[in-house]
Amino acid sequence: MIALKHIKKCLSVISIPPELDLETQLNFCTDTRKYHHPSFFVAIPGSKTNPLDVITHLLTEKCPLIVYQQDADNQIKVNKLKSQFPATSFLPVKDSVSFLQELSHQHIQSWKKLSDKNTVFAISGSNGKTTHKEMLSHILKSIKPHKIVATEKNNNNHLGVPLTLLQVNDQTEMVVLELGSNHPGEIKVLCDIAAPNAGLTTNIGATHLEFFGTEEKVFDEEGYLYHAVREVTHDKGFYLINHDDQFLKRLAPFKGSITYGESSGVQAKITYLEDGAQIHFQDHSLVATNSHITGRHNKLNLITCAFIAHHFYPDCREIIVAAAAEFRPTKNRSEWIEFDNRPIYLDAYNANPSSMKAALEGFKESVQEQGFSLDEACVVLGDMNELGEASAHYHQDVGSFIQALGFRHAYFVGRFHNDYLKGFPGGFGRISASEFKPEYRSDILKKYRIHFIKGSRSLQLESLFDIT
Repeated sequence: MIALKHIKKCLSVISIPPELDLETQLNFCTDTRKYHHPSFFVAIPGSKTNPLDVITHLLTEKCPLIVYQQDADNQIKVNKLKSQFPATSFLPVKDSVSFLQELSHQHIQSWKKLSDKNTVFAISGSNGKTTHKEMLSHILKSIKPHKIVATEKNNNNHLGVPLTLLQVNDQTEMVVLELGSNHPGEIKVLCDIAAPNAGLTTNIGATHLEFFGTEEKVFDEEGYLYHAVREVTHDKGFYLINHDDQFLKRLAPFKGSITYGESSGVQAKITYLEDGAQIHFQDHSLVATNSHITGRHNKLNLITCAFIAHHFYPDCREIIVAAAAEFRPTKNRSEWIEFDNRPIYLDAYNANPSSMKAALEGFKESVQEQGFSLDEACVVLGDMNELGEASAHYHQDVGSFIQALGFRHAYFVGRFHNDYLKGFPGGFGRISASEFKPEYRSDILKKYRIHFIKGSRSLQLESLFDIT
């Protein structure tokens, strides 16, 4: 929600309907299905639908402002709508997306000038962006419940980032912003909009190789955040450099940066505990524990987020530690569920080679910690998408990795199941979750005492449990 007066500061041409005062709290909306009065609506042309054709219910609710892309056809539509719905103002713009991005940029720049402490903390990287965002925002909101704005769900693209920034108001102290990319140049676009003055690139892995080609180019893309923070802050911005990552450790330290990891010579040294991790920086140490997360990768995520929160709010150590322990994974993402009296690790949101391997290692730890043998465990893997020409190689490699870990029972779902089987010949392959579900529910689920389910979003593996 953003006060109307903030929009007036950035865009003086808006004609304010008389029933709205400047303190009115507004949302910006780009989806007619999600409209709630009194939001402003930005009509972004789709490939098949002109949003001006489906906004009658918005106008009936007296939507204060419709921003639309000006052309001859749209102007005819708007002239008719104006006569029918005089309570709504219509603002023509050259390009609706550019309008939203520029408005959010102007707004966040004005907000940062209000206080030197106002921070846009951006997160990029191949894996763990959303987990970092969820953990960090959870901890920060425990400290400042009404002063933190964070990316909702995974609204991390050229529209989601501006919409997040437009939620910032005078009371906000920090924005936790997730930056997503699957094509070269997208992180730069998002950084140009958000002008981040702090941040973190989590890691570099084999993601979206269909569009990037190599991990080196993934590094160029995801690592752009480092350059953006340096430029925006003149080398003074807080930025964490992961020295355990073979690519990120190349980034040169600067005045505001801190190197971290298990590697020797880092400024912030991490050690792992049975149920969490500890970080030692200068003469201080911080411990974060949590019984609801799995694997070293999530322990790393948690201690990193606790360290970030402590950097900005050093007097709130006890709140930070307590909040870290209370964090719960979000739905369908690295969460433990119980189904048919079986513990099940479910991550049906995303998958790539590095995230798959990290999750499998964490699952193996949990199997042993819960007193099961690997012979009692079942691994179900779905496709890893957008890997390009190397897809077959990466799926076979993960199959081999499962075998090396010592798992004996594996099922592969999707169009790459035969490639998984080349690495794990003793497994079974199925073409889709819908084909696999009857067999899984009637036999496989009951046969094994603990289960691992992970695959790319397109597989919808949560449907195995009737979760939507």
